[in-house]
Amino acid sequence: MEVTIYRRHTKQCPHREDRYAPRCGCPLSGQFNWPQPTTKFDGKKLKHGQNKWSLNARIWSEAQQNSTKLKRELEGLLEGKPVRRPITVEAAVQNWLAFKSSNGDTITKPELMGRKLVDWCRRNDVVLLCAMTPDQAVNFRQSLPFRTGDSSSLSVHWSVIGGFFNWAVGMAYISSSPIPDPRQKPQFRIRYEKPEVVPPTKQEVDQVLATATGRVKLLCQLMRESAMALVDAQKYGMSAEDCKKYGLSKPERRPIIRGTLIRGNRTKTNERYRVRISESLSRQLEALGEPAFPGTYREWRERCYKAFKDADVDMTPHGYRHFRISEWLAQGVRPEDVADMVGTSPKEIRKTYRHWIKEAEDRLDEIQRQSWLAQGLGENGDPKEQPIQ
Repeated sequence: MEVTIYRRHTKQCPHREDRYAPRCGCPLSGQFNWPQPTTKFDGKKLKHGQNKWSLNARIWSEAQQNSTKLKRELEGLLEGKPVRRPITVEAAVQNWLAFKSSNGDTITKPELMGRKLVDWCRRNDVVLLCAMTPDQAVNFRQSLPFRTGDSSSLSVHWSVIGGFFNWAVGMAYISSSPIPDPRQKPQFRIRYEKPEVVPPTKQEVDQVLATATGRVKLLCQLMRESAMALVDAQKYGMSAEDCKKYGLSKPERRPIIRGTLIRGNRTKTNERYRVRISESLSRQLEALGEPAFPGTYREWRERCYKAFKDADVDMTPHGYRHFRISEWLAQGVRPEDVADMVGTSPKEIRKTYRHWIKEAEDRLDEIQRQSWLAQGLGENGDPKEQPIQ
């Protein structure tokens, strides 16, 4: 099957006499003959005989790529191969969320991004998923409110949409993702530089613990001693039924408690961790009963922020994790051991907390000392005193 590319000129175009004008900016279409009875394909009417379809391009090279793709799909239809199913964006998003939920995956961000995609498509008259083009996908990305530059927020949320389109390809809703591949087209890569992690000071941490009361204080103390993230610390003492009751994801990753020992898999990454807390804190948590912190994650996050506000301290619940990790490293605990305690890789520990690693500082100090000695200076970099003749 041949697809002939031609220009559909406007009345004002000076090249309207030449339907194959290579440098004209008018839209490009493809003309082809369909040998079988009239049917539907890609949400459009595929007539027996001659068809003229838009190639959604104005540049000749892009139109050639789209025509090759259209030709391949039409030939596949002739051979009886599975073709794209005309499903709406909204229906596809609902199916995706149901699929993730049945797998036990967290759907907080997918729900948010799915809702934003559906709303954007409504405003821009995109009904069918298969009608989504790369330029529309990029325009949708540019409409998102997430900060970038010094934040990974846009990158994280955009990866969720990328996962949706890849899932849709697997479901044969679309033949390929409309998101440009940043590995092949690096101009579409989301670039950002994460700021250096600055943990709260010991004074700020102590101030919060001195101000907070009740269960909020014990939750803060638990994060401070264990470096657990709030999403993991809140599940302390919860059963799988408790997690379902309060709408918490991944109950299989809740902490397992044996006295002062806590071990489990992080909710965010599924990385294993193993850490101990003080015996006094363990007894206080045990006295709360199970679960120690009943309620939703959002409720406890808001309670923590209220405690920070009351203490007049500018920090987040994740600040306890940064503080405890940097504290261990500054005390000389090996990054490999810290990684095991907090559930991440030694490489990530070294990358994120490099300026807090005491062994690295000691090594650099020794290199500097040896350099001074090689120059004939003293250990502190001062000239050696000459012996009195």
